[in-house]
Amino acid sequence: MPSNLRNALSTKLPTRIFVDASHTCASGKNSGIERVVRSILSECSQWCEQDGLPAPTLVTHFKKNFYSIDADLQKWFSHVAQLESNLRSKLPFLYLRTANRLCKWVGSSKVRKWLLPEAGHLGAFKLPHNFYDSTLRRTLPWSSKPVAPGKDDLFLLPDAYWTRRGVWQAAAEARTAGATTATLIYDLIPLTHPQYVGEKRMIGFQKYLHQAIENSDLIVAISKTVQDDVKEYIRLHRAQFTSVPNDIRHFTLGAELNLVEGKVRPEVQELFASSASTEGPKNPYLMVATFDPRKNHHYLLDAFDLLWKTRDDVRLCLIGRVGSLCEDVIHRVRNHPALNKQLFAFYDMKDAELQHCYRNCRGVVFPSIVEGFGLPIVESLWFGKRTFASNTPIHREVGKGDCVYFDLESPLSLAQEIENWELVADASDGKLPIRRPLSWEDSSRQLMGHCLSAFHEERQEQDDSLRKAG
Repeated sequence: MPSNLRNALSTKLPTRIFVDASHTCASGKNSGIERVVRSILSECSQWCEQDGLPAPTLVTHFKKNFYSIDADLQKWFSHVAQLESNLRSKLPFLYLRTANRLCKWVGSSKVRKWLLPEAGHLGAFKLPHNFYDSTLRRTLPWSSKPVAPGKDDLFLLPDAYWTRRGVWQAAAEARTAGATTATLIYDLIPLTHPQYVGEKRMIGFQKYLHQAIENSDLIVAISKTVQDDVKEYIRLHRAQFTSVPNDIRHFTLGAELNLVEGKVRPEVQELFASSASTEGPKNPYLMVATFDPRKNHHYLLDAFDLLWKTRDDVRLCLIGRVGSLCEDVIHRVRNHPALNKQLFAFYDMKDAELQHCYRNCRGVVFPSIVEGFGLPIVESLWFGKRTFASNTPIHREVGKGDCVYFDLESPLSLAQEIENWELVADASDGKLPIRRPLSWEDSSRQLMGHCLSAFHEERQEQDDSLRKAG
């Protein structure tokens, strides 16, 4: 935290800081939200004590209480996460062989999804997986000591609570005890673009958003665009809320990936060669995104299909877990004539491999239709890569003047921009971005600064109320 902010709040700092990561601690996924939560936790744990703040305590929730996640509990949660990260790698060979034969014989994509789920999915194993997870959480009341919230506590809620909405019961109890709660909001896409999630998820997300609004002292959005969306939503639906937070802010997400050591598969090393030969194939362009309709993979493939008509030296690699409503694009990728020639796909990349790809790719393309931020844009800029982004307001906010923006109405627009870059990419006039995006340390400090400011104001209001009552 900057020293001026620390000095300004020195009389009203929290005694304890709790961070709820109930979803992420048991998630085997490596999507944007998990990367955000893990980065915030990692950075705050490193600098908070140095700046005179209490080190954040990682917690989970069950019914009305928060519980600390100690090393033993984290180990049990990691077992849950490992299954989800890549279930197939944990299944015995005999099962895999039998299931493969059955799926080929039946010829049903639904049966394959059920018996041989992609990385990040559980298929038929979802029921036992969820039973294990819920049983683990139900043991918390007697295996762990609940947190007793008080007026000197700050609770940060940065996780994916549209999947675990039970957190709000614990958050309400914490606020009743006088604690301050700050909630991260990533986007309002299920409400603004329900066609990408379906009615059931839209309704569930709306319930989550209402609970977040009613149970938060502070809402922090991940961009100015999302901050404005939240404010407008509250204005339009004010009559539906019993209370709303007076404080709605935004912060900027960090760009660098957690620099971790890890194994990089030989096929990934070969595809993204660290020292690409001028005579060998060029390293691929990269798209990092969950396979999801709003990420716009069809547009990207249309653009590269145009490029491949005139040149076969341009390659593309798609990285992301398989999401929902994407059977058509997965089918297109797996049956594309350029697959494993000019087109490549990985569905289970780890951080170390993702870093390798970012570091050695020819450029990054992000054709998403709608985002709350667009994390791959700043990750690409962090690695100094030519970054091609769809021309949307949020991408302009995040990428500023450092990206090449293309028209979503025409795949030819992107194809031409890639072609233009190919003409100069290997020459001295091939300009790359020079702006260094925000680091995760600076991002976490920015976020915590907002939280501490809100805590300070809440304590002042409580003290004022007590003085008036006295």
